[in-house]
Amino acid sequence: MIFPCQTVAREALPAIKAVLARALVKEGMSQVEISKLLGTTEATISHYMKGERGTAVVLGQHIVDDINQVAHRINEGSLTENQTSQILCEICQKVRNSCAVCGAETTQDCNQCTHM
Repeated sequence: MIFPCQTVAREALPAIKAVLARALVKEGMSQVEISKLLGTTEATISHYMKGERGTAVVLGQHIVDDINQVAHRINEGSLTENQTSQILCEICQKVRNSCAVCGAETTQDCNQCTHM
């Protein structure tokens, strides 16, 4: 049995991190700074930038817009680490509720995202 949270950790979180990394680069942050912020390696950030990782889940434009806003707020220094974590958890929940993780056509067909 695969738990829904395993799927989220394996597929949705890398997609969120990839969008966030690209947005932070656009905001002017270096890949080194981003890797420290996200608790990952510079190589992983490079893979995100090239589209080699974080592509298993297609995020809706509203989710991408939310992540871009977070990136802007991180860059301007208006979010604490705790606030950033909380906002990203909320974004993750939106991804789960959109059925992007399980790939269902509708939430009625969902086999995991909305049943958590």
